[in-house]
Amino acid sequence: MTLRFFVRFSTSWGQQLSLALHTGSVLPMTWYDQDHWTIELEWDLPELRYHYIFTHGWDLPEQAERRLVLLPGEQELTIRDEWRQPGRVADSLMKAPFRDVYFYHSPENVERSASHYFQVSAPLLESGREVWLTGSVEALGNWDTTAAVKMRAREDGRFAADVNILPGEAVEYKYLLDGREYEAGENRSFHSSGPSLIDDNYARFNYQPWKGAGVAVPVFSLRSENGLGCGEFADLRLLADWAASTGQRLVQLLPVNDTIADHSWKDSYPYAAISAFALHPMYIHLPGLGKADGYAAMQSTLNALPDMDYETTIRFKTQALKTFYQSFKADETYGGWVNANRYWLEPYAVFCNARDNNNERGFYYFVQYHLHLQLSEAVAYAHSKGIAIKGDLPVGMYLHSADVSFMPELFDTTVQAGAPPDEFAEKGQNWGFPAYNWPIMEATGYSWWKQRLQHMAQYFSAFRIDHVLGFFRLWQIPRREKEGILGYFHPAKPLTEQEIFDWGIPFTHARYCEPYITDAVLYSIFSGDAVKVRSIYLEPAGDGHYRLRDVYRHQADITEEDPDIRQGLYDLIANVIFVEPSPGEFHPRFDLHRTASFLALDIAVQESLKQLSTHFFYHRHDELWEKEALRKLPVLQSATDMLVCGEDLGMVPHCVPGVLQRLGILSLEVLPMPKQAGQTPAQAPYLSVVTPSTHDMSTLRGYAPGNEEEIIRLHLQSPAMWCILQMQDWLALDTTLPQRTPEEERINVPAITPWYWRYRMPLTLETLCASQQLTEKMLAMVKEGGR
Repeated sequence: MTLRFFVRFSTSWGQQLSLALHTGSVLPMTWYDQDHWTIELEWDLPELRYHYIFTHGWDLPEQAERRLVLLPGEQELTIRDEWRQPGRVADSLMKAPFRDVYFYHSPENVERSASHYFQVSAPLLESGREVWLTGSVEALGNWDTTAAVKMRAREDGRFAADVNILPGEAVEYKYLLDGREYEAGENRSFHSSGPSLIDDNYARFNYQPWKGAGVAVPVFSLRSENGLGCGEFADLRLLADWAASTGQRLVQLLPVNDTIADHSWKDSYPYAAISAFALHPMYIHLPGLGKADGYAAMQSTLNALPDMDYETTIRFKTQALKTFYQSFKADETYGGWVNANRYWLEPYAVFCNARDNNNERGFYYFVQYHLHLQLSEAVAYAHSKGIAIKGDLPVGMYLHSADVSFMPELFDTTVQAGAPPDEFAEKGQNWGFPAYNWPIMEATGYSWWKQRLQHMAQYFSAFRIDHVLGFFRLWQIPRREKEGILGYFHPAKPLTEQEIFDWGIPFTHARYCEPYITDAVLYSIFSGDAVKVRSIYLEPAGDGHYRLRDVYRHQADITEEDPDIRQGLYDLIANVIFVEPSPGEFHPRFDLHRTASFLALDIAVQESLKQLSTHFFYHRHDELWEKEALRKLPVLQSATDMLVCGEDLGMVPHCVPGVLQRLGILSLEVLPMPKQAGQTPAQAPYLSVVTPSTHDMSTLRGYAPGNEEEIIRLHLQSPAMWCILQMQDWLALDTTLPQRTPEEERINVPAITPWYWRYRMPLTLETLCASQQLTEKMLAMVKEGGR
């Protein structure tokens, strides 16, 4: 059949619109007039999935794929579309939290059967309100609103109407709110030339900016009377009750993936997932499966503790689950779920068998099935209370994980992912995760990412991209180094020797790429241990300088038990001006001006190095990193309808705000870490999340004691779409409730690795729900903030 596309989109000279088909073909369209692009296509399959790509020096694809189902016997169809500019506020307001939770409309089956099929979106349309269609022809009521056509909601949240319009008619039309209020702007129009699909993107109703408030809390931090040692998925029901009573609309969680690597407390780190899909058995509610021996006594012991005892909790739950599994009888529903999820269940179970020296895959299937049921039930309950759940997408995968083991081609295990020095960690961070092999991921159509996000979308209406900067460029650390300070950005444009010379720097490899070691440096680092260190780890290099012996040239080679000696040797190895991950490719060491090597150089050379370093880190890669992000981030967006938020903290390249804004990804604005000097929540962009603290830093009680209420009000009154506070910061509003010290309520210290993630609320959710004073105060403050 013949498909004729007309796309409403005004462009300038040199710009191009293309039609991208799900088959992989990208077809350049033809400029039709100042407002339209067109293309004609012969198609013989029953379905077409497509989107448009705008090109102007870079490609910008639409976020969501369009789907067209063709009718049997249909010979031709005209498709009248509008270009959907990524980053429009209206796009964000059609995402899952709004469509499925806050502004839900019961869907109807609206199939295309008449000559003209109209479809349009109406963001923020309250349940019970309606969209109608009227126009200048008889089929649309001849502008008589009493004869207008009622549109019906579909599964995707859009409204549709099927109408028979005669060929040859000149049609003008508009959408009506509740059948009586016309949309703004001029009449819409087209000339009827046969069967047509008209996609008008958005009805032009008067949308007021929508703002919401929420709470951020790890599941393990929840405390309830029915829990066992840590928070559980079942506790999300009580959390949703409390959130709804206080006027909040969203619960934000840390990652809930399985992290069991060696059954020690180090597995409490929620970002070291051993599977991108499996849920953590720690969050199972055992009474939901049956009666466990010794449960009451263990519950009394663990729930009395101020913090989570990870090892005891997971050990007891695992043993109870094994007992339940012995009497488990699979049914058809269970079998169907296993088959649908086998693509990740099987490698995960094989991995767990090897880890636990076990030989029973079915046990791990059984545990994951019940975790899925309990989380799904909790999420459905939260939705019924008007509360959406926001998940967290870790930037990396644990090195020894099921995904890395069974899909090694997708990862680069020769390097480690981390972050350069920042406010959180002065020596940088080394997470130990492998980097991604992006060329292979792109060649496979990013299928692993799409599966991962579609799996998350079963439970979450929104998600936070952990360290979104990693999708622009990742800080990579060689496997033989321990500290993030010795990392470098990838992709990057490394310097050549000639470029370094051109900056006025008398480069030699030994002076600039090898640790600068003299007696003065040794005594400044090791004091009285300098002689010992020199005799064991160093050898003379001439002219009063030393070099590390070959067996101690990398931080991973250092096994010194004395922490001071070990750290001093790490510092010595990091005392370089340039790092050289590949021969002849040089990257300035981050914070090179803080090194003893730098301070020993001439002032003129120091100044040149400062200028070179600033240019390298803040200007040289803007275009490269922008293109990298625009290749990857749209994939994450288009895979689901979840609202996407980026954690864009740390060393933020200049291109990041523009890319996030262009794609409609919400930024994160944290009061103690302003993007610009002096910036407050009042200056936050609408498409953002404002918060006074995160799990990686001190809470309000820690850095602003006595000013908690004032700061919270400032955030609630921000123009940002979302104001999300940690549970600890909300609790600071009521000093009559049980409290913990500021040091105890901090969840993580990034500079200390490994860290025990074990914070628990100082009161139960039952007590929290009954705390009328806090509830009334929060409800009033949220309303005053327009949320």
